[in-house]
Amino acid sequence: IDRIRLNFYQTLLLCAIKTIHYIDSIDIAISSKKQHNFVYDSVCDTIQYTFLLISSKLKNDFNLSWEDALWLGKHAFSSVLKTKTERHECLVDLFSESRNFQCLNRAELVSITKQAKHLFSLT
Repeated sequence: IDRIRLNFYQTLLLCAIKTIHYIDSIDIAISSKKQHNFVYDSVCDTIQYTFLLISSKLKNDFNLSWEDALWLGKHAFSSVLKTKTERHECLVDLFSESRNFQCLNRAELVSITKQAKHLFSLT
């Protein structure tokens, strides 16, 4: 299951990097709360779609709970956004862990994210 979590996290890290690059390449500044919430909701929809797509393809071989997947996805986006804090401070706040979300396997998931950072440099 750790390999599944690691792969899921790395997939969403790559998605986060591409998303932030796309947002940065647009000349329009994302400044209003409505725009930030739109980006946040779109990312959550992407995490859910990714989770459902992979779980439907793998059926019984996919042992990742929705709560773990959501935490890993938000953490992936938060990690990437923190590297560009001056431009995306409000988005960093939206993706922070204090967004009314508790995760049962938090210690295990943090361990997975540390493994991923060794394999996938964000700097």
